[in-house]
Amino acid sequence: MKAVTYKLNTVLAGVVGLICLVLMLVRTFMPQAILPLADIPNLAAVCAAALVIDCYLEWKRVPKRDWVLTAVLSVLTFWLLPWAAGVTSGIGEALRLGVIAGALFTIMAFLFNAIQDRMVSGKFCLLAPVCVGLGMYLACQCFAGILL
Repeated sequence: MKAVTYKLNTVLAGVVGLICLVLMLVRTFMPQAILPLADIPNLAAVCAAALVIDCYLEWKRVPKRDWVLTAVLSVLTFWLLPWAAGVTSGIGEALRLGVIAGALFTIMAFLFNAIQDRMVSGKFCLLAPVCVGLGMYLACQCFAGILL
């Protein structure tokens, strides 16, 4: 039986924390700079980056995941880190960002996990995770275009 791993949530927290740190430093040292919005395509890019990094860390196997806890931890990550870094203006906006981004990350992680299972079972190309992450990012852009 495979052990349940939470490395994906650790990678996600690292990526989100690094991006929040960069945004905070840019806002501190260049206050006239226009920062990117926290919308679905940008959140999908962050999620895809975390998924691709985790795929390269788990090179030859697909770890078993607890999807409910993954969803809860991703909501907490996207809620608390941007709020603590001052990326969002208030607790309500941070909570809305956390719920939307957590749901987006959980769906993308579930789909990426299924695709990663196919990649591991066949011939593995080094650029396959990057191409899958780029495809998922473009799909989320189309989804955001349909919503708006």
